[in-house]
Amino acid sequence: MKEKLRDLIGQPHVWLYVKSTSSWIRNAQILDVTEDSVTFRYEHEVENEKRLWEKTTRIDNISEIDIKLLTLPKQDAQVSAIKNRLKNLLEQE
Repeated sequence: MKEKLRDLIGQPHVWLYVKSTSSWIRNAQILDVTEDSVTFRYEHEVENEKRLWEKTTRIDNISEIDIKLLTLPKQDAQVSAIKNRLKNLLEQE
């Protein structure tokens, strides 16, 4: 888990599941990973304001990591073309 978190420092679209709060932190920006802790920043929006948080927690408090790879609209001719190009690129690897 520590190495994966280090690989994701500065990467966008990272979601972290924090066991102590039993919740997902969406779009976290991982800032630092030490031997036993991870520091990340995230935004939380309520009705009339947007809040920016920075949190440090134990690595063993993170149980899952999700990374959003791609977002596409559901219905569009350009989407089909993009999907085909992406499929071709993935098949080349």
